[in-house]
Amino acid sequence: MHPQLKRDPLGRNINLEGHPWLGPACSDWLSRCHAWFPSAIAAQVPPELREAMRARDEAVVKADAATWDRLTTDDFTVVLADGTLLTKGERLAQFKTQQATTPAPAQQEQIKHYGDVFVRRARRQVRDAGAAWVLDIWVKDAKGWRVAAVQVTSAKK
Repeated sequence: MHPQLKRDPLGRNINLEGHPWLGPACSDWLSRCHAWFPSAIAAQVPPELREAMRARDEAVVKADAATWDRLTTDDFTVVLADGTLLTKGERLAQFKTQQATTPAPAQQEQIKHYGDVFVRRARRQVRDAGAAWVLDIWVKDAKGWRVAAVQVTSAKK
């Protein structure tokens, strides 16, 4: 890539060469900023990530342990609304004892992109917690898009 040709968070080329006030120093600064500030454009979520999110959400509703397991990293942790920390193994064992529930659409969903990570926040109806804010961290590894961590916090009424 040309030294003055940079990419924005969506992967598009930005040509700064010859710009009167966006020279090499500013170009370098912009590159560093993109690493720290999110791209909050939900429409730019990769289709394969959207599908993984949909499949995992469906797995939770249907109590489909195999799909949940496949879309969850090995070092996964979840902090429940009561403050309990569970590992993947602990949550999977709990998950296998649960029954399917009626799906409820997420509300106020927001997805942000930070480098190679996507963070999704939504208000959901959660078993044993009622209305809650659920924050899940999605990462892409050799097995595809998977959840690495979840935080559940009771939502005020």
